[in-house]
Amino acid sequence: MTGSEKRPPATHQGVIGFGAQAMLIAFGLAAPFATYAIAVSPLTEEARVTLLTALACVYLSICVWTVVQLRRSRNVYGLGWTAPELPARTELDEKLAALEDAREFFGSSLKPADMFRLVSNRVHAIVPYETGILLTRTGDGHDLLRITQAFGSNAAALENTDVDSGTSLAGLAFLSGEIETAEALTDEREHFPSGLPDELRASAAIPLIHEGDVFAIYQLFFKESSVFGDETADKLHAIAERVAPLFLGSMAFERSLSNALTDPITKLPNERAFYMVLENQLAESHRSRDERPLTVLAVDIKEFEDLNKTYGHATGDKALGFAAELINSQLRKMDFLARSMNDEFLIVLPKASERTAMEIIARIRAKFASTPMPIADGETAKIWLNFGWATFWQDGETATQLVRYANIRKVQSKTEDVGNVVSLPREYVN
Repeated sequence: MTGSEKRPPATHQGVIGFGAQAMLIAFGLAAPFATYAIAVSPLTEEARVTLLTALACVYLSICVWTVVQLRRSRNVYGLGWTAPELPARTELDEKLAALEDAREFFGSSLKPADMFRLVSNRVHAIVPYETGILLTRTGDGHDLLRITQAFGSNAAALENTDVDSGTSLAGLAFLSGEIETAEALTDEREHFPSGLPDELRASAAIPLIHEGDVFAIYQLFFKESSVFGDETADKLHAIAERVAPLFLGSMAFERSLSNALTDPITKLPNERAFYMVLENQLAESHRSRDERPLTVLAVDIKEFEDLNKTYGHATGDKALGFAAELINSQLRKMDFLARSMNDEFLIVLPKASERTAMEIIARIRAKFASTPMPIADGETAKIWLNFGWATFWQDGETATQLVRYANIRKVQSKTEDVGNVVSLPREYVN
C-alpha cells in the first residue's frame, strides 16, 4: 500500500468489534456447561426441552449474525477474507492440454507414424516450425541416428536417412540429455545426405527421456534464426515432458505388434502374418481374376531332422536362417516369405501364374545348389528344398484351400518314384 492510499474506515456495520468477540467467546464457553446443567436439573422433562430449545435458537442466531458480519467485512482491508481467484487458463495451457488429451485417449494404441503425425500437428500449434523429425539409434553398431519419421517441408526426402550422431545437433542432445539449439545451420547441413531446404535457418533438438535414458530425439527446424527466447525455451521443455510418453508408447505398441507377427529364429513374418497378407491378396485377385493371378508356395528343408541329429539343434536353427536368407534373395520385391512351423516356409507370389511360380522355384533351387551352408571348422553342407505350389482359381479359391493343395504337392515331390505319387483331384482337396 502506498502513502497515497488510505485504509477504508471500519464501521460497526462491517466489523466485529472486540466487545462482541469477547461476548461470543464467553457464550461459546458457557453454552456446553449450561446445556449440561439443564440436562441434569430436577426440572420436568417438558421444561428441560423448552430451555434446551431456546438455548439452541440463541446459539443459532449468534452463528447467523456472525456470518452476516463476516460477509459485510470481507472488503475491509486487514479484517475480512476473500476467496483466491484462480488464474485464467491461457492459450498455451489449452494447447499443452491437447497433448495430454492425446496421451489419455490414444495411449499406446497408435503406430509410430500415426502418433508422429498427431503430435506434430499439435506441437506446431504451440511452436510454429517448418520441419520436424524423429531420430533413433540405428542399432547396428555404427555411430548413426536414423530419421524414422518426418513431418513438414522436405519430409519425404529426410525420412529413413542416417545422421552422424557425433557432431550433429541431434547427437549432442543424445549425449547431453538437454535441449540443444542452433541459430545457424551451416555446420548442421553437412550431416543430412539429402540436404536441408535453404529456408531453414535454426533448429532445436529435444531429447526424449525415459527412466533417465534418451531413447529418441525430436528435432524441429525453423525459418527464423531468432526464435529461441526464454518463452520458446519454456515451451520446448513443456513439449518434451508431454511427447516423450506418447512416442515411447507408440514404439512399444509397434514392437509388441511386430513380435506377435514375427518368427523369433528366422526374423521372418510368422504364419499368422502370412494368412493376413494372403487374405488381402486374395481379395484383390477375386476382384480381378484374369488380370491378377496369384500362387502360393509351400517349402521345407529336405532331411531336416537328420541335420538336427547330426549337428545339433543350434545348427538346425542356423539352417533355418540360412534357408530364409537364400529364399528371400531370389524372390521378387512384391513376394512375401513367412516361416510356418518346424522347417516349413510359406510364400505368397502376387500376380504370379503357375508358369511364373515355376521360374521362381527354379531360381531358388539353382541358388541353393551353388551355395553350401558353412557349419564349423571349414565344413559345409548342401541344403535342399522340397516345393509345392497352388494357383488361385485353378487349385483353390480360399487361403485354406491353396495352402492345403500346395502342401499336398510338396509331399508328392518328396517321393522319388513317380509311380508312387498319388494325385488327388481338386474336388477331394477342396
